[in-house]
Amino acid sequence: MATRRDTAGLLATHYGIVVHDVAPVAGGADLAASLLRVTDRAGRRFAVKRTSGGSPGGLVVAAALATACPGGTPCPVRTRDGRLWVEVDGSRVSVSEWLDGPSSHSATDVTPDRHGWESYGRLLAHLHALPLDAESRRLVPRERFDPGHWVRVFDRVDSALGGDPSAATAHHARLATEWGRHRSALHAVRERALSSADRLARRVEAARFVPCHGDPHRGNVVSTGSGAVALLDFDDAVLAPPERDLMFVLGGGVLADLPVTPRQRERFQRGYGRAQDADAELLTYYRCVRVLEDVAEPATVVLDAAATPALRETHLGHVRSVLSPTGLLAQALGPDFLR
Repeated sequence: MATRRDTAGLLATHYGIVVHDVAPVAGGADLAASLLRVTDRAGRRFAVKRTSGGSPGGLVVAAALATACPGGTPCPVRTRDGRLWVEVDGSRVSVSEWLDGPSSHSATDVTPDRHGWESYGRLLAHLHALPLDAESRRLVPRERFDPGHWVRVFDRVDSALGGDPSAATAHHARLATEWGRHRSALHAVRERALSSADRLARRVEAARFVPCHGDPHRGNVVSTGSGAVALLDFDDAVLAPPERDLMFVLGGGVLADLPVTPRQRERFQRGYGRAQDADAELLTYYRCVRVLEDVAEPATVVLDAAATPALRETHLGHVRSVLSPTGLLAQALGPDFLR
């Protein structure tokens, strides 16, 4: 939203919300999205998200989960005419209730207790069991086992980092050093993603496809008190095998600075159920594709001549996190990689 007035006008027109205050919410690595915390004149608070990424299917899945499992995700606020979003200048704007209260923190800020990890498992199990009608399924993207987009982005970065080092900026040079140390491993992951994709597309039955969050890392899990948790940010929702989500917990997770411990994984599995039966090849495939995404996307920012030094530094940190000993690259190259 460009200005407070724009936001107020949009919310009044489409949602009947009379705005008192608007505050931007910092954080998150999604370059296609922005988030505002809006307070109306009655003191109610809302999360107003504008994004050009993902799909509207995420809002459909979130709404279904909020109905089937109250408290499992912020309740969406529908427009005056019952829609879950409005289109504004090529972007999708949606509104949901703000998770209020002193205990409403991301799991990256507050580590869930034993009951929280079990609740997290149960919540994903509820999500994966959601019955979606035909219209809802039409709106939610379907797993195609096609890593081509991220392979192409990775290849462009890899090619750029193999150019003339004398022409590189300081950030470019530091990225090239980090990338070079791990280039052989990164290429092994790239090849595994491509080789697994065709095989999985042939053998994974459509009956295994369930509603998935698509990005349920700990930063998108919010502790809401008394051992309860909620899921945020359904922009990457997809119909896929459950491993699409389980990859974020089984193994060590995806966050280098907050790896999922064996005890936490055990408690999650207790809540989820049969997570121990997850398909090893699917888990490896999803980890490999995520590695390509999580190194290539921030690397493009580091290489962007128009990016500020601070922004380049932040995204260089994202790349280093993936490549660190506890990062996702190490997870992807784990025992299942060699099967």
